[in-house]
Amino acid sequence: MADRATTIVNFYESTLASLLASASTSTSLTAAPTTDGTTVINASSGDSSSHYYLVVDPDNSSNREVILVTQSAGTTLSAVTRDLEGRHATDPDHQSGTTVRMAVVAEQIADVNDRIDADEVTNAAHRSNTSNPHSVTAAQASAIATADLLDDDTFATASATTVPSSESVKAYVDSKPAGASLGLVIALS
Repeated sequence: MADRATTIVNFYESTLASLLASASTSTSLTAAPTTDGTTVINASSGDSSSHYYLVVDPDNSSNREVILVTQSAGTTLSAVTRDLEGRHATDPDHQSGTTVRMAVVAEQIADVNDRIDADEVTNAAHRSNTSNPHSVTAAQASAIATADLLDDDTFATASATTVPSSESVKAYVDSKPAGASLGLVIALS
């Protein structure tokens, strides 16, 4: 799909105000899509975050069509990409009065995944840039912060959220008389 953010709202349904003929890339609706019931969504070709998907004739499995609106003003859809799912050999005709609904569609999920993938590529390049003061090496990423280490040779301040330093473990073991139990049980089979 595309590394694209699109607009979606909880619910929008309208009908076509005019014929959406086969191969046509424009039409009009009886009610404009809104973000909150009053604020109209106007898609701008230069701003993919304003684009939105509509499902035309959503309840008709043989004629259903997902479109991407890339240019609109109010009820006028002046630029749409047709049949995004590739369901039809030729774009179907949709008559005036046909239901149009905004719904989460597979294309939006694919767009989100593409955005995540693109962001990960950017972040990976950012992390590998050694001149970047925020870059983190693999060793640093897997290292335990010094603040997370327990440095107490007696373990009197034991904590479930810290790890003892190797120095503390060695000092604790060395402080026990030879042959004394350290409280460890090792089961061998």
